[in-house]
Amino acid sequence: MTPQNRDPALRWHFPGNVPATTALRILLAHAGVRNPLTAEPFSEPLLFCIAGGIGVGMFTFLYEKENFASLFLGGRHSWFDDLAYLKGALARFGIKPLVQESSGHKSADKQLHDALDRGAPCIAWVDMATLPHRAMPGMMQGSSYHVVTAYKLHGDNVVIGDLTDEPIEVAADAFAAARARIKKQKNRLLTLDGSPGKLDVAKLVRDGLRACAKGLVEAKMGAMKTNFRLDALRAWADRLHQSQDKESWERIFATPANFWRALTSMYVFIESYGTGGGLCRPIFAAGLTEAADALDDPSLRALAKRYSDLGQQWTALADAALPSDVPMFAEARALATRRAKLIHAGGPVDEIRAVWSQLGALETRAKAQFPLTPTDCAALRASLQKRVRALHDAEVTAHQALAEYR
Repeated sequence: MTPQNRDPALRWHFPGNVPATTALRILLAHAGVRNPLTAEPFSEPLLFCIAGGIGVGMFTFLYEKENFASLFLGGRHSWFDDLAYLKGALARFGIKPLVQESSGHKSADKQLHDALDRGAPCIAWVDMATLPHRAMPGMMQGSSYHVVTAYKLHGDNVVIGDLTDEPIEVAADAFAAARARIKKQKNRLLTLDGSPGKLDVAKLVRDGLRACAKGLVEAKMGAMKTNFRLDALRAWADRLHQSQDKESWERIFATPANFWRALTSMYVFIESYGTGGGLCRPIFAAGLTEAADALDDPSLRALAKRYSDLGQQWTALADAALPSDVPMFAEARALATRRAKLIHAGGPVDEIRAVWSQLGALETRAKAQFPLTPTDCAALRASLQKRVRALHDAEVTAHQALAEYR
């Protein structure tokens, strides 16, 4: 559906689920790129498929001196490199983006002003935790890689899109701080240069799915490989319970606070951290279904069914990590869900901050008195191990079907 905002700069604001895909959708819509089968902007699910669909990522971190361990899960194609993700997607549309970087504050500010003065939105690389409207704890600053859409300047503010129902105004100095916080991103901006010719939806989808299938088994970052591929799920399952691996959960997440952090992170990364739920599998399935209906392609419909089922399995894993019959876990799940809804609604910021505080208080309680006995913890790890192994097998089977699609 076409947005009705009367401000030309905000006309093509869209709420969304996956940050880079939503930002790409906004830029394409503003540039006049339309789905030739509907004459409307591409939907987020269909564009998600064209941009490469799903991916996988699993990391555990242990800082022994601080006795702090954490877990990260990724579910989007090329989740570890937004620039490569956006460039790859735009290449399928025949569009070359203009990417600007600067290590200096003044030049970075000028690049933003120049881009917005042209009347078109741009994608900005930021540290999510430094954005005031996200109300995240200060300790998370510098590691929350994120992209948003910058629409226009309004007085001393920058108007941005950040998955929210309506655009958000951020103080210009705060936005500059968020852009500069992660040094290696060099205040990066991306704008579109030119527009595509005639588009073939079938080819766009086919090329996107080819990139998806390749990424699931070949993705890497530098010398690191296993963490970015389907094999990561098998390794994760092996380490969850009764493992001698140096990254076994019995070792990495031995203390109550660390185990609590692992379980709550599983829920958040699968269900609400830029995934749309189910580790991006449901939005992928929705895009496949849309393509199947538009192209009358039974093979795409069968793939959609596979990934819809996988999405349900991922959500079941997230739920199993925080069993609802344990009051503290049920409370954590409810708070995480409420935080996600508040963020997508655009606030109120005070309420988002309060939820972060409540979750922090729960973690402190769990550190002092964990809600499970050691025997219960072992049983939970064994149960999660069984689920992750089943997910790995189902993902491998689905990938085989995906790789065979032509």
